[in-house]
Parts: sequence; structure tokens; C-alpha cells
Amino acid sequence: MRKFAKTEKIILLSFLFILFTIPIFLIPYSDDSIRITNINVIKPKKVHAGNRLKIEGSVQYLGTTGSSLDVVLMVNGTEYQTRKIFAPSYQLVNISFFWTPERNGLYVIRLRAYSTPFKFEDSKVVTIQVNSIIGHQRYTMALYHFNVQYVPGSTAIENRIIEESFYPLLKMYQRHDKWRCNIELSGYMLEILHQRYPQVLAFLKYLVSEGKIELIVSNYSQQLLVAYPQTDMAKSIEISDEILNSLGLVRSGVFFAQESQWTPGYAGLLNAYDYNTVVVASDPWYHYLHSRMKTPSPLFFLDDNSTQSFSANKRQVNVLLLTKPGNIEGVEFRWAWAYDGEFANTYAYNNDFRYSSSRAQTHEKKLKRFEAEGDHYVFISEFVAMLHEMNVEREKIPKIPEATWDMKKCNGVWRWMGDNIASYEDDAFVRAYTYRARQKALVTETLIGLARSKGIDISGEEQILLNIWKQILLAEVSDSTGWFPWEIEVKESIHLTDSALKLMDDVIAELKMKLGYQNTLLKVDPFKNTISKVSSIKEPKPASAPNLNIEVKGGPYLIDYTIGEFGVTITINMFLEKKSTVEIKFPAENSIMYSPSLAENTLITFNPSDIHENPYLPLSNGLVIINGSKAIIKHCAERHMAMLWNRDKYVVFKEKAVSGNLTYSFTFVEDMFYFNFVYIANSINVYPSLVV
Repeated sequence: MRKFAKTEKIILLSFLFILFTIPIFLIPYSDDSIRITNINVIKPKKVHAGNRLKIEGSVQYLGTTGSSLDVVLMVNGTEYQTRKIFAPSYQLVNISFFWTPERNGLYVIRLRAYSTPFKFEDSKVVTIQVNSIIGHQRYTMALYHFNVQYVPGSTAIENRIIEESFYPLLKMYQRHDKWRCNIELSGYMLEILHQRYPQVLAFLKYLVSEGKIELIVSNYSQQLLVAYPQTDMAKSIEISDEILNSLGLVRSGVFFAQESQWTPGYAGLLNAYDYNTVVVASDPWYHYLHSRMKTPSPLFFLDDNSTQSFSANKRQVNVLLLTKPGNIEGVEFRWAWAYDGEFANTYAYNNDFRYSSSRAQTHEKKLKRFEAEGDHYVFISEFVAMLHEMNVEREKIPKIPEATWDMKKCNGVWRWMGDNIASYEDDAFVRAYTYRARQKALVTETLIGLARSKGIDISGEEQILLNIWKQILLAEVSDSTGWFPWEIEVKESIHLTDSALKLMDDVIAELKMKLGYQNTLLKVDPFKNTISKVSSIKEPKPASAPNLNIEVKGGPYLIDYTIGEFGVTITINMFLEKKSTVEIKFPAENSIMYSPSLAENTLITFNPSDIHENPYLPLSNGLVIINGSKAIIKHCAERHMAMLWNRDKYVVFKEKAVSGNLTYSFTFVEDMFYFNFVYIANSINVYPSLVV
């Protein structure tokens, strides 16, 4: 064997040293360890399938610089949900998840934080025993819908609802060990409890933790949500969830809307905010489908395909109909209550929301009788989860347009968007005025975002904008139009909108000064998130009348046609000397297409044979497509009233109008790809460019 010379040995050893040490130098020095310092589950004392649980944790990054981390909620060893966070060096970052067990059993829960795809830290394990409610003969649910905005603008009524109705109901449920119920209330009502009634709030939190009350919190304000775009409802949910979080409360995954509002566009938005079940009155389906609506089960599902979106992701949401007592595969169920909570122990309007001992006793006796008959009181979420656990087959909910409860009296949204009764009512103006404010709020938000991107301190403006959104959402309340509103209710929506618009003028002026545009007109585009300078606002030029038969009824009028940004603008000025029913009619043969509320980026088609009654549609982005190729786009910020579709004949924008000079505006576009119509409608109404 050949022997290496001394020089060769030195060269060889040097080569081997370099060879084995290169990888060490190629790997950067790492001090990116993580630790999860806390994991906690907020839950009732006894957990049943369907209960929505909050899992809280604290993550600390032990490194010299901050780092982005992936934090994962692990359930039984499977990744359930992932959130990205930025963890500053050595600082605790709190994080929370929400999880709803769907079946009975033992669950192992942990948090896992990743600093790299291969390096992670696990929290300690928390085990949760989820109990089944299967095994009883009959299940009873109770849903109390509390609307502290029953008379918007009246602080006295707000207080009386809490003192004379809400608090006595809580005390009744405390008296009965086996009674449980769902209470639906708004984020605004939670704020009132926190500010004015901290002891009642503490009592509510106690009953929730004891598993006697399951909260349904669907929005910040009891809005006419079908009249406005998805953005407004998303803001409403986000504000409410933040209030819940600040108060240490957890809502359920159940959604219920004021007036039992329905839209076929629910699925996408509600899934995004961790709602899994919509509770809604069954009346609209019988109204629109008649004898075709026959099913023994009240549980259905809705998915994004119901909106016929090309980008549908097929995420489903349960739909539970409020039906008469029934039997599903041997499981009996009924509702002990599914109505306004105020009526359980007051006569509401009739006795000005004052406690009625006789009414309260009648209600309590009914619940006692149900208990004596062997009923087992359960939460709505538990009942739905039990049906899943039993593998009860769900049907896809039959397709109907936007609706409310009591369709025979309301005709859906017509009650709230045109059916003016009192002399001081003006639905179309109130809805348009609030719509105008939400458009300007998006512009204000865009300017704040631009200032933030330039490193300008806008913390004060952000807080003001939050209060602005709250005022707008409160102004969108359903009660300022609809069921015989008092004059104070109509004025409250107008007052709140006035205040929001004034605040926005001040904020916009301040932001323009901070951005260096104080003496400049700016065109702000919320959709593209851009601003541009403009020298002046140009007057629209006249246009030829489109090939479209328009019939106007109700009083003297003039029609102007001008060239708009996206098509021909049709402006109808009416001169009414007295109250009159205004009708603006367009011929519409065969089917129509429109964007359902809360899903204004999609389209839905209705053929004349799909439903048995003529619907009133809110058109939250203004769009209806008629005769296959013509789009009529209502300008929602001008006068925002409902549209009646007389199937296979015409569409008519209609309202019982107040006297005076009224202006109605529409954009007409034709011969385009359908989703170009959607883009134009949203550009005009949902996120329009405004000059400020």
C-alpha cells in the first residue's frame, strides 16, 4: 500500500476539514425556537356536539428578530385550522381559534407553532369529552330574538327591554335546572349591557358558562341586511365578534337575522365567519313553492352553487327551518318559542315594553308542561349536530329569492323598501341615504389605508372610522322602515347618517391634509385602492334614448338620458303633489338574472315556473338582467326601493311615494358577457369611485 507523504497528508486533512465544515457555514446560525406558553378552552361545564368552543393560546418566539409563524389547531392529531401571525422577538402573542365538534366522543386538542416547515413546537394537550344528546324521546328548542332597537332612537325603550324583558327571562331560566335556550341579540345590545347593565351582563356570562344559554350574535345592528352589500354585513359581524372577544363571551355558529331575512347568497359569507347553520322561517318556501314544499325534515343545506357562481367553492351551510312539531327518523322535536323575546313576558308595543306577570306566567307554564311531557331542552346547534351524528340525510334547500317571515303580510322586502304607510315614512330615501353613507365610508377607508402605507399616524382616524361604521350599521336597522315605524325611528336613521357623513367629511379633510392634497379634488377608487387628481367634475352629456320601452306611472315626470361612465344613465324626475304609488316598468320576458344579497359578485337565474308568486327583490347591487341581454342597474344611492318581478311580463320598481320632487336613476347596458354586467353594477353601487 502506498504511504502518503507528510505534505500530502496535510493537504488531504485540510481538504477533509473544508469538506465537512462547508455545510456548517452554509447553514445560518439559528435561534428561532418557539414555545407555546398557554392553551385554554373556553367552554360550558358540559360540552355537547354542536357547541362552539374557543381555544386560546399564547406563542413566544425566542429569536433575535421577529418572525412569521404558522400556528395550527390540532384536533385528534389532524390539522383543523391554520393561522399566520407575526411574533416580535421574545414577546407573547395571543391567538385564538374556534372549533365546533360535530359528533360525540373524546377529543385531543393542542396547538402547534411552526417557525420553518420542519421545525415546530407543540403545546400541552387538552382533552375534551363531548357528550351526545341522543337518547331522549322528544327534543325542544327555544329561540328568543331580542331587538334592543325595537324603537331606534329611544334610550328609554332600550333600557326597558333589558330591565323588563331580557333580565326577567334570564332569571326564569336560572330557576329551572333542565331548561336551556338560544338567545339572539346584537353586538350593540352587548355594548349597552356592558356600559349600562354590567350586573346583567355578568349574569348572562354565568348562564352561558353553566351551559343554560347559547348565544346567537349575527350582527352589530339589527339591519335590513338584504338591502346592502356583503361588505356591510362583514363589518357588522367583525365588530360584533370583537365585542364578544372583549367581553369574554363566545357565540354559537348559528345565524338568525332580524325579520328572519333570507337570501340565497348566505353560504359564502357565513362560512367565512364560522357560522354553520342558518335558522329561518319556513313560511317563504310555502309561499313561493306551495305544495312542492313537502318534507318531514326541517334540516337542509345551502352551498355556493346555489348562487351559480363560476368560482363557487361548494362550502355548505345548514339551513334549519322553523317548522311545526315533527318527527325525523323517530326523533320528535318542537319549538317552545321562536319569536321576539320581548313577547315572552311583555306585550311589547301595546304596553310599552313593561313586564307583564300574567304573560310571563303563561309562558313559564307552557315550558313546565313541555318538561312534564318528557321534553329534553337542547340548543339549536346541538340538535343540528345530533342529526348529523344520526346521519340524517339533508336535501339541498329549494331555490327561492330573498324573503322574510310573514310573507302574506309583508310580500318580502316590499314591507321595508317601498310600502310606506305613515305620512312621515320614506323607505326609498332612508335606504338610499344610508347606502350613500356606506359608499363614502369605503372611500374614507381607502384614504386611511393609503396614509398608513406612507407611515403616517392615522390611529385617531381609524377609531373614528370604527364609530362611523357603527353609526351606519345602526342607521341600516330594519325598524326605521317596515312595520309601522314611529316617527322617531325614521328620524333616528336619518340622524345617524347625517352624523356619519359629517364625521367622514372631517376625516377626509384631515387625511387629505396629511397626504398633501388639502387643496385638490381627488377621485378615490375603493375597488382598485387608488387615488387620482381631478381638475373638476364634468357635466354629463346628453345621450339618445335606448331601445327600451319604459312605462312610468304615479304622476307628472320628465326623463333625461345622458352618457354615463358605463352606459346610458336614465334619470326620471317626478313631481308629486300628493302621496302616490310610483311605478317604473320595463318589459321582461322569460327569465331574469340578478345578484343575490350578500353575494353581489355572483348571479342567480329565475324562470317563471321556478316559483308560484311574484317576488319583490331588494337588488342590493341594483342589477337585474332582462330579456337575456339587457341590464337595468338601479342607482341604490338615489332612491333604493324594491323591484317587483311580474313573472314572464315585466319588472317594476315600485313605491308608495311621499309628495314632492323625486329623482330615480338607472344605468342601461346591453349585449355584454353577463359578469361584465355584475362588474358595472358593483362599480356603480357597491364600491363606486367618488370625488372628494
